[in-house]
Amino acid sequence: MEPVPENPEEIASQLRRDQQLCRENKIPSHLTQYHTTFPPSLALPRSIRELRCKSIIEGIKAYLTHLDPDETENGFGDSDNLRSGQTHIPKTEEYTSALRVLKYLQTNPTVSGITPASSLTEVLAAVETQLAAPSDLRNKNHRRAQPSAPAKPKRCYICRQWYSPLQAHELYPSLCHPCGAFNLGSSAMSRPAKLKLVGKYALVTGGRINLGYCTALRLLRCGASVIVSSRYPRDAAMRYSREPDFSEWEPRLKVVGADFRSAKDAFQLVHTVISLLRSWNGEPESDDSKLDILINNAAQTLTDPVEAEKKAISREQALLGHPSAKNIPADKHSYVYRLRGGISASWIPCIEPGPPHLELESGAATEKGNAMAQKGLHTTAGVPSGKSSWVQTLNEIPYEDLISAHSVNAFVPLILCRELLPFMGSELEGAPSKPVGYIVNVSSREGILESYAKSRNKAGGHHVHTNMSKAAINMITETEASMAWTTRRVAMNSVDPGYMSAAPEYVRDEGCPIGFEDGAARVLWPVVAGEVEGRVISGRFLKHFEEGAAVIRRGD
Repeated sequence: MEPVPENPEEIASQLRRDQQLCRENKIPSHLTQYHTTFPPSLALPRSIRELRCKSIIEGIKAYLTHLDPDETENGFGDSDNLRSGQTHIPKTEEYTSALRVLKYLQTNPTVSGITPASSLTEVLAAVETQLAAPSDLRNKNHRRAQPSAPAKPKRCYICRQWYSPLQAHELYPSLCHPCGAFNLGSSAMSRPAKLKLVGKYALVTGGRINLGYCTALRLLRCGASVIVSSRYPRDAAMRYSREPDFSEWEPRLKVVGADFRSAKDAFQLVHTVISLLRSWNGEPESDDSKLDILINNAAQTLTDPVEAEKKAISREQALLGHPSAKNIPADKHSYVYRLRGGISASWIPCIEPGPPHLELESGAATEKGNAMAQKGLHTTAGVPSGKSSWVQTLNEIPYEDLISAHSVNAFVPLILCRELLPFMGSELEGAPSKPVGYIVNVSSREGILESYAKSRNKAGGHHVHTNMSKAAINMITETEASMAWTTRRVAMNSVDPGYMSAAPEYVRDEGCPIGFEDGAARVLWPVVAGEVEGRVISGRFLKHFEEGAAVIRRGD
């Protein structure tokens, strides 16, 4: 009898030779019949080394089991080809280990490719494949093949009911399927196929980008003539000119420059709008045309850094003479874009030791004054750079931002309502019950009182200035809507367009629940209610295409 190899390398080499002999349908040695602990190579993890060694041994044993007894001596092989004394009966733990491997391969067919109909050869091949793969890849394949843990339920953004992500709408992951379908159907109501606005005139403030841009586009595509205001009119006109259907509604678009941080610009916009209503394209003036739709959309939610404003102004200068500029009406006011609206923050009383004083500066800021952000009083010096106004507390908000936010978000909308209402609607007796004009004050949920005193939406004490300004525009609606309807048949409402964008500190990987197109559909919903459905909604706070109160009472 030939001696059994003792050196681990010799043992491994013999096992490999025996494995190859089995594949060639030849007789292997009796090495596998010895109950010997084979020290495997340390290059692989211990569990893999043991599994690989056992796999080779069991494969050889399985091969020997299926040999014809006539081909072997005493059932173990010819004495010329097999070494005697090698018979090994597997122990219980060996059978247990083999059974574990087979059960794993059977219960994970996506990993192993094993089915109940697989032959022993296919099973052995599957084991060899698994052994040949690196351990990290094998673990990764295993995790990928396992059913993922049940996803956590979410609250639907619209109905606020819990739903499984599997029940989410295919276009709106943050909406349950019924609400997603409702959102799409309601949004389609302000598309050209449903909403016909031919012959009507509209003013959309802040229409250069985002919500205002999408709202103005919907109005234009529904047939309305639209006046768009923007701090950067040339950039706005250029953006509209890039739309694929621009040529279809180009004659019905006018872009007017106005910076609502300056009341002067607001009054100049009023004069320009009235002039355009009387003579849109230079034709003889007429007193018959009126403003049908006023969308008070312009808002200051996040304060732009000075450097960002400088870049926008430089872009305006670069667009001078651009072909799209013909959509900017020439007027006697000759709007000029100005850094920070041309208003310096230094007029604010200085809270310093000593007598208070008031320092006034010209609106034309010097280059030195433009070089750094005008953050108002010294009390804001500790505000971390890059921190958006959305997460600033009362003591961190620059006074300049307090004033400009109210100017843009509340004062100017009030001016436009007051000055343009006489050019809207009708004074005729027996006016129809259907609205003759529409005013939409774009608001947000931050402008309402919460149902609970400690609501997380206000508990942080952030951006109080924008909350105040949105509450103010809601109060404009609640106070003036009745008179607007009684005297002019103009339906005035506040609309929350929804969660379409987020401050940098609140940006989520999955994005916002809805987009600007969805918000535009909400803004135009009061117009749809009147023009398509023939019903009146006035003096209300609208959210998700539904009618509600302008102020939610606390405590109920």
